[in-house]
Amino acid sequence: MTTNKKNNSQLLVVVLALFVALSSNVHAQTTTQPAKPANPAPTTVPTINPERIFRFMFGEMIQAPQSPSPEALQGLYHSVWHKIATRYYDADALVAKDWGKWEHAYDGKLLTEADLDLALKAMLSSLSDPWTKYSSAQDMKENSRKAQENIVSLGVSSRVNADGTIAISFLDFGSPAYKSALRVGDVLKAVDEKPLTGMTEKAVDELMTGKVGNEMAITYVRDGADATIKLVLAKHFEGNSQAYVLPGKVLYLRLPEFEQEDYNAFEAAINELKKKPGFEASFDYIVLDLRGNPGGDVSLALHMVETFLPEGIAFQQDQRNGRVVDVTTKRISKFMPFLGKDSADVSVCQTPLLQTKPMAILVNGSSASSSEIVTAALAGNHRATVVGKRTFGKGVAWNGQRLANGGVLFTTVSGLKSPEGESWHGKGLNPDHDADQPRDIEVDVQLFKAIEILTKGK
Repeated sequence: MTTNKKNNSQLLVVVLALFVALSSNVHAQTTTQPAKPANPAPTTVPTINPERIFRFMFGEMIQAPQSPSPEALQGLYHSVWHKIATRYYDADALVAKDWGKWEHAYDGKLLTEADLDLALKAMLSSLSDPWTKYSSAQDMKENSRKAQENIVSLGVSSRVNADGTIAISFLDFGSPAYKSALRVGDVLKAVDEKPLTGMTEKAVDELMTGKVGNEMAITYVRDGADATIKLVLAKHFEGNSQAYVLPGKVLYLRLPEFEQEDYNAFEAAINELKKKPGFEASFDYIVLDLRGNPGGDVSLALHMVETFLPEGIAFQQDQRNGRVVDVTTKRISKFMPFLGKDSADVSVCQTPLLQTKPMAILVNGSSASSSEIVTAALAGNHRATVVGKRTFGKGVAWNGQRLANGGVLFTTVSGLKSPEGESWHGKGLNPDHDADQPRDIEVDVQLFKAIEILTKGK
């Protein structure tokens, strides 16, 4: 799951920018065009853990005041309605969904906090936007209880296809499901022999949740026939940031998630390599692995673009305030050495070698948000070629705001576009070179394909 933070503000913008993908090589070893947004495809979203986001933004949960008056409840409802009316990124969607009808829909009807919780959830769910939602204080407590009792997800997010079948839309990196033979797009038939026909996405995802150590049987369609795989529930290990040189003088870099701790480790790993004698001659190619990276902090995505791109447009962002839409272009200028390598304004691991050596990016259907920002930026500027599968397709940013009743409002506040001005939201980014990772094979076929493309110029 992707955030823009300003001086400990209570707003956290995440672009869970819910895309993880593209373009051609700077060394003319490939002649592919910059990867383009794919055709629209049914998508749902990886599960947002409201309590985790809440703690990240605001620290420990604070108890809401006891028994607020009906007037206070009504005021809070109207403040949420107004924020969506003025700040939600898609004004056309608000008009199409008749947002105005909700303004006074609950006047005189909110007598308890439970009434308010139900009203806010009903109002926000009418937008059919998974990134705009309300999580009550009780939701937070329930997530906390599950964590304390070692109740975890199998790592699968589902979607309901147009024909009513249930399919995998996202696999959490490091989860039992991600490590298995399951793939994004697989049709799910049953969980522990319980048919999934007619169930909602939320019900299916809940069914694939249980205590650490429990075994779960997943029936899915494989090669046209039903197959069953047994997986053991476990806590998800997203892996560590990595930087090392592979045989063939290939610098392999991996970032599991765009969160500060992981990114600090990513830069530290690169800087450790830079300290070694002969670093400049130790590699001729770069592979950046963003497979399974769900995104995170947008500012970190911008830092990563800065690390590998000498100059150019990183991404474009639209943000609405009433009838006024601010259009921002994030552009990388030429490196200015007088800023100093430790300046907060530049990436600490910048080196001309990382901005010029032939480069490939690995992505898959679980690459999202900030991963897609980086992929689209490096692809659109012809800095890297993209290998793997189509990315998830999250081209929006949202922020989280703690409300007076202890709940949290998540609002989609901006749309993101590639350097060429194209949106990948709900579509994903197509790789320049489509490459499968075969089931039940431990060899990293996609990585070998990326290396082959770089070294042989295919």
